[in-house]
Amino acid sequence: TGDIYLPAFEKDCTFTDPTLSFSGRDKFVSNVKNLVPIVKFLKQDGTNKSDLLDISLNEEEGYVETRWNMVGDLYALPWKPAIDVIGRTKFWYRQSKSDDGDGDEEGYRVYFYDEAWELEATRALLQLVTPKGTMPNKS
Repeated sequence: TGDIYLPAFEKDCTFTDPTLSFSGRDKFVSNVKNLVPIVKFLKQDGTNKSDLLDISLNEEEGYVETRWNMVGDLYALPWKPAIDVIGRTKFWYRQSKSDDGDGDEEGYRVYFYDEAWELEATRALLQLVTPKGTMPNKS
C-alpha cells in the first residue's frame, strides 16, 4: 500500500528494493502517490494481497526483518498477468531524535529500508508481461 507511519522513519532514510534505491522519506511518499493510480487501474477487480509469513527482531545488529508474499491479478491488461513475489524487508533502526519539528523527542527510527526478493528481479518483472502462471515465483 505504501502507507507507512512517517515518524518511525528518519527524514533521510534510504529505501532499496531489487529495482531501485533512493533516499528521503518525502521521496518515498511522492513515489507511492505516483504509483497508486497505476496500481489501482491495473488491479481493478483482481485479487490482491500481501501475506506476512514471518517477522523477527535482531537486536544485536539493529533490525526487524519481515518475510512476505505479495500476490495479485492484473486484470486490466489483456494477457491477464499476475504477480507472485516472495520477499523480505529489513528495517534497520537506530536511536535518533525526531526530525519532524515536534521537539527533541528521542526514540528508535528506521534509517534503512532494505527489500529483497527470493527470485531475480528480471523474473519478477517478467510476470508483468506474461500470462498468469507462466512465470512462477520459484526459479
